[in-house]
Amino acid sequence: SSGINAEYGQHLSEVTQVTAHTMGEPEIVSATRGSECFVWDVETGLQKQQLRYNGGVQNAKYRYRNIRYGASGDTFYAVIVPIAWNNKTSSSHLVKYDTTTEIWTVIREQTVRGEPLAELAISSDESFVSTSSSNGHVYIFDAHSLGLRRRVFEAHGLFVTGLSFTSTHTDTQFKLLSVSADRECKVHNPHIADPVRFLKAAAVLLLCIGLIYLLFCLLQSSDLLPHFDDFDEDPIKKDHHHGHSHHGEL
Repeated sequence: SSGINAEYGQHLSEVTQVTAHTMGEPEIVSATRGSECFVWDVETGLQKQQLRYNGGVQNAKYRYRNIRYGASGDTFYAVIVPIAWNNKTSSSHLVKYDTTTEIWTVIREQTVRGEPLAELAISSDESFVSTSSSNGHVYIFDAHSLGLRRRVFEAHGLFVTGLSFTSTHTDTQFKLLSVSADRECKVHNPHIADPVRFLKAAAVLLLCIGLIYLLFCLLQSSDLLPHFDDFDEDPIKKDHHHGHSHHGEL
């Protein structure tokens, strides 16, 4: 006997990714260098469904470059990139599936333009999702919404080869580890949002305040708004002054 319990066939090109889910009904998902991504029944080896990406550029062919189940097994994440990459027009896609339906449906998607994404990691509590680009950038997303939390620009000098979330019993906050062909391992804090985003928000707020002030000054200079000196400083004094003037006439 070969010791093989089940075989998962029907792949038309090299298999590059595989991930398993053992909670509930055990499943295996495999992805190839082509556009194929299959969901298999672990017990029988039968194909349950084939995932197809219908987003992106029309008529372009995409492949599932990296795939992972979420912690609960109710979600599935994939990094999807064009088979033929064009630096000027191509985009990468981080996609989140709902696996609780018979036919999996895309419930969230995040697009990163101009950068081929590769690696993929999910924190054990499914709070964070991270991916990386061939340019050495590291991205950290909120797992629920896929909203971007941090972009670590040029975290590495070369392409990132691996990502992993970790935490300890004494420190419940997660850390993200990244390794690269530049022979460095770096630690990132996903709990800290990108400071650049806050600076941009502050700049927009200051710009809005400045525009409102400018509009106010323009309206006042064009006499559409009353000037402050048009109002009497103290109506009581005004009445008192008028009273004295009338008394003098008597």
